[in-house]
Amino acid sequence: MFETVKMADLTEIAELLATLTKDNSLSKNTREILQEMCEELKDSKDVEIKIDAALQKVENLSLDPNLSQYARTQIWSLTSLLESANK
Repeated sequence: MFETVKMADLTEIAELLATLTKDNSLSKNTREILQEMCEELKDSKDVEIKIDAALQKVENLSLDPNLSQYARTQIWSLTSLLESANK
């Protein structure tokens, strides 16, 4: 199952998540959710299921009306990376 998810995709996702968790323009709650996603994706067991769960969390985050335009764009980028990794 793990073979379908490329390591390069996971590395890129991890880098973006790390960047977003350090972004002080995001709310603490949002950064905590992103950090949780990062930790979950580090475990290579059932990665595809974890990516699906992360996609759901990211979708919920993207609906936050308090997100800045820049943060929303970064969240959409994360969505794209997660979707491409899951194909």
